Amino acid sequence: MIKSSSKPRKTAIPAAPAWMNPSQKRDFSALLALENGWKGFTTDIELQRFGDRVDLRGRILGMRRLMRSAMRSKDVATVLSLNSALNSTTAQAQRLEDALSLQDRQKTTASARRAA
Repeated sequence: MIKSSSKPRKTAIPAAPAWMNPSQKRDFSALLALENGWKGFTTDIELQRFGDRVDLRGRILGMRRLMRSAMRSKDVATVLSLNSALNSTTAQAQRLEDALSLQDRQKTTASARRAA
């Protein structure tokens, strides 16, 4: 029989999706903390968009590692295809960040903390 804790964990930040690795989970939690600081809650659609944003940023990091490896081995075809994919994924991540207004929210939260 599996033991469960006597008290469930209460937090304003929902758990990160199980498919994320530990660093992605930290980024996801940081984004949700920013969102909760800005407006006090997060909708289900925003949770999905934050997950997508973290996933895209993780892919960008992976592609940059592959790019460095391909450049060291002087594999021109791989470098060109990775460059195209990297540019596309970066543009997609930036569009998603603009849709979520992350920069504006971060500025608003930071100025509210300074005023308090």
